[in-house]
Amino acid sequence: MVRDNAEETQTEAESTTETTEREAEADAAALDVEALDEYQEQIDEMASELEDREETIEQLESVIDEQSEQIDRLESQFLDLSARVADGRNLGVCPECNGPTEKKERLFRSDTIECNRCGEVIHTY
Repeated sequence: MVRDNAEETQTEAESTTETTEREAEADAAALDVEALDEYQEQIDEMASELEDREETIEQLESVIDEQSEQIDRLESQFLDLSARVADGRNLGVCPECNGPTEKKERLFRSDTIECNRCGEVIHTY
């Protein structure tokens, strides 16, 4: 009987050990699946952030293109204004309001080119 109890105890200990090992393996597998899910979520978040950055870059590039066109237009208007003033007639076009400009010669201050419509000082000599 002592032997039977010892065998039963040993059998129970072995089955408990096997059960514990199985549970540990199951827990490890569950943790691996959870870790993979978290990793996949991180990958998805990074992908969406990358898409957002690419959209932002495209928007910024379009803004840069628009601003470059505007700079070119303003430069041509300013060159046109400078050429008109330089020819001695003292007439030009305001880049802000497209109104007429005039060279104002002053005695004690610097000469300026000013818009007659909006009063913007275009250039100071």
